Amino acid sequence: MTRRSIGLISIILVLVIACGALIAVPAVRADTTPPVSSAEKAATDAKLAALKTLGQQVREAAKAVREKVKAAKAAGKDLTAFKADIATALKGGRHMRNDVKRMQKPQLTEAERIQLKAVEVRVRDLKKQIKAKIDAKAPQADIDVLKTQLKAVIAEREALVRAFRARARAQFLARLDNLIADATKELGFLNGLLARLP
Repeated sequence: MTRRSIGLISIILVLVIACGALIAVPAVRADTTPPVSSAEKAATDAKLAALKTLGQQVREAAKAVREKVKAAKAAGKDLTAFKADIATALKGGRHMRNDVKRMQKPQLTEAERIQLKAVEVRVRDLKKQIKAKIDAKAPQADIDVLKTQLKAVIAEREALVRAFRARARAQFLARLDNLIADATKELGFLNGLLARLP
């Protein structure tokens, strides 16, 4: 296993701890940020702790495999039967790196982008209308109608932003589950190889 592969779990931890970047919506403003419940935070913290523990175990198992392979070669033992497994161990973690790349760049779906853009256009249009009514000294009732419409559109925009953040968080947690599953599988493979090596 290469040093890059061995250090992969550490890199993953740095990335997932910075999960705030995943739920940010760069192209969209929102007046409020929905709080994450204490239960959700506890669940996320538990998963991050599990991944950290697995990462340490994978690094230790990988180091033990490398040392055992080195010792076996030095002792002149035949490792031909383990060639494929050793090669797999050296290439391990590639799929995790791809997952990490995707996690770094959460994106709006095309449908969400269109919805949010349309709402922002409506917000700007209503603000212009309100300003024009005020400048023209229109009746307060007319201005209030527009303000009510503006308030409704802003609420709609915030609902869309919250929905996107909820989707992004769910996506993040699912990817975190996948990383834990991958690390568990990697650890099982390394431990199995370690037990079988001469």
